[in-house]
Amino acid sequence: MLKVPRKYISQLAALKSVLKNPKNKFFFVAGHQRPDGDTIGGILALYSLLIRLKKNVELFSYDSVPSFLKFLSDSEKIKKVKKTDRQFDVAIILECSELYRLGNIINPEKQSKITINIDHHAYERKWADINWTDSHSSSVSEMIFYLFMSLELPLTKEEAISLYVGIVTDTHNFTQTNTNAQSHIIASELLRSGVEPPVIEKNVYGTKSLNTLRLLGASLRNIKIDKTDKIAYIQIMNKDFYETKTAPEDTEEIINYAGMIPNVLVWLLFRETQKKNFVKVSFRSVKDIDVNKIAQKFGGGGHKNAAGCTIKGKMERVVKIVIPVVEKYLYNRR
Repeated sequence: MLKVPRKYISQLAALKSVLKNPKNKFFFVAGHQRPDGDTIGGILALYSLLIRLKKNVELFSYDSVPSFLKFLSDSEKIKKVKKTDRQFDVAIILECSELYRLGNIINPEKQSKITINIDHHAYERKWADINWTDSHSSSVSEMIFYLFMSLELPLTKEEAISLYVGIVTDTHNFTQTNTNAQSHIIASELLRSGVEPPVIEKNVYGTKSLNTLRLLGASLRNIKIDKTDKIAYIQIMNKDFYETKTAPEDTEEIINYAGMIPNVLVWLLFRETQKKNFVKVSFRSVKDIDVNKIAQKFGGGGHKNAAGCTIKGKMERVVKIVIPVVEKYLYNRR
């Protein structure tokens, strides 16, 4: 029988105290910039939970909801904003090991009486009033499932779909190393609540616009391998977005193609950002290689096998800086 993990008891008790307090009426909910499936799935599941608790809730995101996630119920309620001046009783922030990852949407100290941090990244920071963090969890969606259990709220089909999308996308269909036994057990419970995996697969992974496929084609032509044959990487320039009429959100999953090359241990995606001379770097790796440590050297972070950072500089320079660091890391671990 599925039970709430003992390690969550104290944090969930604190959360329940806040959520059930009738004085806490106005809630802010948001996640990190460039939201992914776990961020959006978690936000929407929390939204539904809070509405059922008779709370007033506003959902925010620094960037737009990715198009492949807009099929999720209530996704249109997530407001794309750079800043809100409203005051809230409670601010719940997902997947932000550092508060700056949220963007400058809100100043929690001045605009919220209580701040709640829910995160599962390896680089955990205790920056909120209530910090519920677990780097061993596959996703925040997996954690939020236990919040429903703790509150004894049976999941609706829509809530289950949001949580399932969060778990599926952050584990990449249960294939990455953050997948655990609990992930599968929770997924089975979500299926009992009405989730249909083929529908999720079609919406999340099986539907791409013509322009997105053209961006993929342009990206695959640019795959490179380093001198060791252990590192593969793809570079995407702003001109690629312009020529294919796409946006950064359309790069989802492109990095995984570089990891398909035999003998490659670490694969990367370098992407120019809209901010001039800044490059977003995403890292992926095989099971026993910790790219989170590499990303941290550049001020970033994430998970053991999936991490990222943003580096100031032109594309060519950033590639020349990063690849040798990855090579050195691989050499030193022999």
